[in-house]
Amino acid sequence: MYGIQGSHMDTSSKKHAPLPINFQYFRSPRTVIARFVAKRTLKSAVVTAFIFGVYFASKTIGFVKAYPTVVGREKFAHSFGNNTGMNALLGTPHNLGTISGYANWNVLGVVTIMGAIWALLLATRYFRGEEEAGRTDLLLTGHTTASRAAFSTLVGLSADLLLFFVIVAVLFIGVGKYQGIGFTTGSSLFFALASVASAAFFLAVGAITSQLMPTRTRATTVGVVVFGLSFILRAAADTTNAHWLLNITPLGWIEKLQPLVGSQPIWLLPTFASTFVLFALAVWIASQRDVGDSVFADRNTAKPRTGLLRSPFLTALRLTGAQSVGWLTAITAMAYLYGSLTKSVIQAFNGEGKGGVHKVLKHLTSSGNVSFATIFLGAIFLLLMAAVMGYVASAMGKVRGDEADGYVDNFLVQPVSRYRWLGGRVLLVTIVGLLACLLASLGIWAGEASQHVGIPIHELLEAGANMTAPILFTLGATTLVMGIAPRFTSLVGYCVLGWSFLVTLLASGGNLSHWILDTSLLHQTTLAPAVAPNWSVNTWMIAIGLGLCAIGMLAFQNRDLESD
Repeated sequence: MYGIQGSHMDTSSKKHAPLPINFQYFRSPRTVIARFVAKRTLKSAVVTAFIFGVYFASKTIGFVKAYPTVVGREKFAHSFGNNTGMNALLGTPHNLGTISGYANWNVLGVVTIMGAIWALLLATRYFRGEEEAGRTDLLLTGHTTASRAAFSTLVGLSADLLLFFVIVAVLFIGVGKYQGIGFTTGSSLFFALASVASAAFFLAVGAITSQLMPTRTRATTVGVVVFGLSFILRAAADTTNAHWLLNITPLGWIEKLQPLVGSQPIWLLPTFASTFVLFALAVWIASQRDVGDSVFADRNTAKPRTGLLRSPFLTALRLTGAQSVGWLTAITAMAYLYGSLTKSVIQAFNGEGKGGVHKVLKHLTSSGNVSFATIFLGAIFLLLMAAVMGYVASAMGKVRGDEADGYVDNFLVQPVSRYRWLGGRVLLVTIVGLLACLLASLGIWAGEASQHVGIPIHELLEAGANMTAPILFTLGATTLVMGIAPRFTSLVGYCVLGWSFLVTLLASGGNLSHWILDTSLLHQTTLAPAVAPNWSVNTWMIAIGLGLCAIGMLAFQNRDLESD
């Protein structure tokens, strides 16, 4: 009996032999939250990293092809080097007549902004968003604490940020080896690190604002305010004599890195030191508060306000009104800002010489017989079009979120049909999207009129109407997915936008097959007001979008409600 028992014990010990230390730690319950967050954010990090790489490739290779000679590059540098409007947006250029100087100015200025916004949204989603949805409560029922959960979330996000850096670095090194560019491996690595630095900092900003504010919306708003102040200080430093302002703003620290032109890695110290401090402070605050609470908490009581609660449409208007107004305000402000820069761009193009510009115009419009003002405004309408498509994807994702959270049930237990509920939400998104197109036209007109550029308002209104086709198509695609596979609603919307924008970027830097170009909604839409809108194509896109909306609502009527 003892022998059998001993044999049994030996077998059991073999079956449960300890795993190697590193693999055992990876499977440890202590890493569950970190692994969960890293897995959930993996796709976002990979896609954003590839967008960075594609943008870097399209701009650098496009610059080499558009300005193959030293003389052409010097003319370009002379025109744009002292352009106040461009300096406010992208920073002060250095050695702009070289490929390194151009990439340092254009690419780093853009990806810094893109990375900051992406990381801020990601952080507020997985800190305050998960807590607001009640999923953090479930995680804290295990053998963990609030501070350890916050730290694990940071570890998961940081792991994907590290993967993000690796992908960006590999892509940047590959592009740097392209014939005519010639960046060294070391400079490409440092450029990739500088590109990711803003994402790391605003990831920490999102973590700390999530501890301060009671909802994800408010946490994101505070983070955006921090980003806006940093951008304003950086722009003021680049357009005035107060260059010392670069020393006190995170975006200024990144600009002073100059990774490809006179590198100054010392400015990584304040960037990553402040990032570490914000991370540590976020973990500490998380350990000092209750779950669901915040430093600036909501009031426990409030007077009931029942206005705009008589129908699903009015309720949606009340619940999403602030977000919608925010989007419309942002679109109008962007339109006015870019419209007011039109005159500066015209002066820069006129000073640059028309060789390189005409090459770019040929790629964008298939014709060189257009004015510099209209081609610039056409590009701005393209960017605003992409922004409104992003609003549609976000808004329809919110519609899906209301279903997943069970809010729809409160309407359907009353004499409210599914058609009425979903149709009202789709109608509200449509109204906001169309208003955004109108306000974009008026904002650009107000901006360019203040500089006496002279573009008639009817051409700008026509360009705004041209924006509606891809927007309504995106709305139709997301509504269709909402009815068939609701969990992929926002993903499909962002994929439609991302693919369309990616193809457009690649097309601006080289020649693509028309089979690929035709899959991009932004390519199908002409670059009005530089090119007259193609109303036949727009009509087909609008018709298809409305048809997809109808099919999606029919499918929603005949399926069960689904939670996450």
